[in-house]
Amino acid sequence: MKNFFEKDAVELLQDGLELIILDQSMLPHQETYIHITTAEQLFYAITLQKVRGSMAIGTTAALGIAMCMNRFETKELKVFENEFLRVKKYLGISRPSAADLFKDLDKMEACYYEQTGADGNPNGLIKRIKARLTVEARNIQLEKINKCLSIAEHGCSILQPGVRILTYGNSGHLAVSRYGTALAPIYLAQQKGYLPKVYICETRPMMQGSRLTTYELAKAGVDTTLICDNTAALIMSQNKVDLVFIGADRVAANGDVINIIGTSSLTIIASHYGIPVYALCPSDTRDFSLATGKDVIIDEGPGYELIDMYFEKPMAPLGTKVYN
Repeated sequence: MKNFFEKDAVELLQDGLELIILDQSMLPHQETYIHITTAEQLFYAITLQKVRGSMAIGTTAALGIAMCMNRFETKELKVFENEFLRVKKYLGISRPSAADLFKDLDKMEACYYEQTGADGNPNGLIKRIKARLTVEARNIQLEKINKCLSIAEHGCSILQPGVRILTYGNSGHLAVSRYGTALAPIYLAQQKGYLPKVYICETRPMMQGSRLTTYELAKAGVDTTLICDNTAALIMSQNKVDLVFIGADRVAANGDVINIIGTSSLTIIASHYGIPVYALCPSDTRDFSLATGKDVIIDEGPGYELIDMYFEKPMAPLGTKVYN
């Protein structure tokens, strides 16, 4: 499938010593790539949402820990191991709600200890561990890209030329590193000449729809229309929507879909109007440790996201209580 972007949203350079991330906090006005060489820089890139989306965060952490260990020099295997565990623990608290963060860091740890059982002198072993960690991190990224290609094929199989799709949040190239989940079938449909029409909810309060999804789909030449979140019911009632595509952060054992705030109300409205809703995600998004969606702790954001973040002046009186 065609990639409409010149680069992946996150890339590890060929020498494995530097990570490059598209700064999503600057979009859509400015395409800025951050060059990361330390665990501290990577930590803040994740916490400040310069990279976002569970799959992208997991990929970034995996590539990042490989990069950090490639740059770390020691002849002592125990010192090397302690540094690996320090970086893993440090990155693990950067975004606790991102399920892929922990899964991918655990994969990197398993890879590390698979190598430490090998015979040989410490210097040669450290070199082999570095090389294997780099390969594993790249494989994690490639595996997700291939999953997105599969989602694209499955999702596109239910689409017809001229289909009208409503989407919410951002589950595309930026949220994975290439193609995405909920947007992947749209990219493929566009490539096939289906000319889909996509309505994009702005997605308050962080505006992922207006800032990121419109940016992505515009690059692919998709016909898009941005709407206020509370306009979704209106366009559904006007028979302007054929189906809804959303992503998923997690899926509970009973099938409950956990996604960005606002998804629930959108799907309830769609159900009222008889419009099908599809949650597009890899099978390993299923989390059997969660019996239902009620077992998930929902992150609460800072109040300034509602009042100050995208406005020249505060949009509420000083001291207003905010539940975000």
